[in-house]
Amino acid sequence: MAERVRRPDPHVSVERDVLVRYLDAWTATVLRSQRGGTYVECGDFAADAFRVFGEFADRLAGHHLTAVVVGRPAPAGAPEGLAVRTAAGLRDVEVPGPMLAHLSGEWPSSLVRGKAHEVLLTAEPGTDHRERLRAAGLGCGVAVDLVAGTGQARTLVFATADSRHLATFKNELWAVDEFAGIRYRDPRDAEGTLVDISLTPQLLPLRRALLAELDRRGPGPVAELQRFTLLETIYRAEDALGALTAAVAAGQVTREPGKGRLGSRTVVSVSGAAQVR
Repeated sequence: MAERVRRPDPHVSVERDVLVRYLDAWTATVLRSQRGGTYVECGDFAADAFRVFGEFADRLAGHHLTAVVVGRPAPAGAPEGLAVRTAAGLRDVEVPGPMLAHLSGEWPSSLVRGKAHEVLLTAEPGTDHRERLRAAGLGCGVAVDLVAGTGQARTLVFATADSRHLATFKNELWAVDEFAGIRYRDPRDAEGTLVDISLTPQLLPLRRALLAELDRRGPGPVAELQRFTLLETIYRAEDALGALTAAVAAGQVTREPGKGRLGSRTVVSVSGAAQVR
């Protein structure tokens, strides 16, 4: 009997691509700082992280960049200039300076509580951990369901204290390769709409969320809705402009001034025909 070929989990493929893309941006930022940084790996992506760090090999000397591999031996392939250590468990890890941790399973709140700490973790759908992360000081975050064609889902959560870093993460989130069978879903979307991975994604779920937020808070400038989009949805701040423009064209939103392109200072409000399907 021929041996069955095990197909790679598409959830893992997307998670790896998101991590590698953001880790590249994070490393570039760390190497511009005198404080250095620490990457903590609790899954199977240490070798992928080492390849990212290897792209900065000419800049590692003289910088304090450390990789901590938790619960397993460190793989080969660490570039020269990268400090590598291992830890039996997360409670053995203490990082005083900037940190990016890739987590799965249980994790202590003490690990993420600290200045310039950031977290990327996987969770079961319905457990996005954002409230716990906010309580630890990481107030800017996003949770996104990765949904396979079979209906199986895994939730990816990113959290940081810096909204600019959240914006960078979301740019990478929508720039990943379109792996077959995986689409995104906002855990807070009551309709559970599945959205293809694209640099120009479907904006209907965002449109519904913005209308609901406008109905809740009343008229306000576009800038406030862009902030809401960044912090409370899976979309990027700039996606709010496209969703609001469509809502204005559909007569669901009124604007002041009434003409011209929507800008951050344009004031918008819900009209009488604001239902969206």
